[in-house]
Parts: sequence; structure tokens; C-alpha cells
Amino acid sequence: MVLLCGLLLIASLQTTNAFRFRRSKSDRLKLNIHNLQTHYNTKGRELMETSVFVSHLNQLNSKGSCTCQGLLLERMLKIYEDIFQDMLNKSEEKVKSNIMDVMTEVQKLKHKYSEEKKVWRELQDIHTVKVKNGTIQLGALNDFLMVFERASTEKDHNKVH
Repeated sequence: MVLLCGLLLIASLQTTNAFRFRRSKSDRLKLNIHNLQTHYNTKGRELMETSVFVSHLNQLNSKGSCTCQGLLLERMLKIYEDIFQDMLNKSEEKVKSNIMDVMTEVQKLKHKYSEEKKVWRELQDIHTVKVKNGTIQLGALNDFLMVFERASTEKDHNKVH
């Protein structure tokens, strides 16, 4: 009886306006992208091989331990390393060993942030995408839905946890 009630509840939820709106919003987005792909003729072989972010998307699975906080901390440690290096270059002999000791500790700790450093490099690569390049724009139409779906799923997944 409980199972039957559960199935009826699921069936009734699938016919609500909220559920249809979410589905129709996704369908509308897919239709808009499909129309743009057709208009710009992006289905050609040379453009199908041109992707903007698919390679980065594939690497997301290996970046599970990297957090926003970790990324910021890695960058801060890198800046400290640069500051102390400059101070070392300008310092008097009597304080050089102090600065070297501090730098050694910073480098040891920074080593623990290797995943964040990789993500930082990837962010720099992403930032270099030439958004005004016509070929890039056409390639973007072909991989947009994959990236959009992953981004939507990622945020929805994080809400649950």
C-alpha cells in the first residue's frame, strides 16, 4: 500500500507545472542551441573537432580534492614566496637565514597544494580563450550543452550535500 501511494505521488509530481517548466526550460535551451548550430552550420567535420572546454571538462573528475579556499590559499602562499624571495635578494646578511627558513616552510606547505596549482594553470588556460574568434564561437556551440549540463548538475549535487 505504501509503495502504491509512493508511485502515485511520483506520477502526480511529474504532471505539475513546476516539473514541466524545468523540463521545458531545458528543452528550450537545447532547441535554441540546435537552431544556432543549424544557422551557423557547426555540424561540419572540422567544427565537430573544435571544442572550447571539453578537454577541461574531462579533467574535472580528477580535481575533486581542490576547493575554492585551497585555490586561494595556494595563490596566497605563492605570493608570499615571491615576496620573501624579493626580500631575500634585498636583505642584509644577518637576516638572510631567517628569510630562508621562512621560505623553506612556505615551500613545504605549498607543495601540499599541488592540485590547486594545476587548477590555477587550467584557469589561466581557460582565460586565454579568444572569445571573439569565429571558429572558437562555432566550436563553443557544439560543446556548450555538455558544459552547461555538467555545471548545472555540479551545483545541484552540491546543494544536496
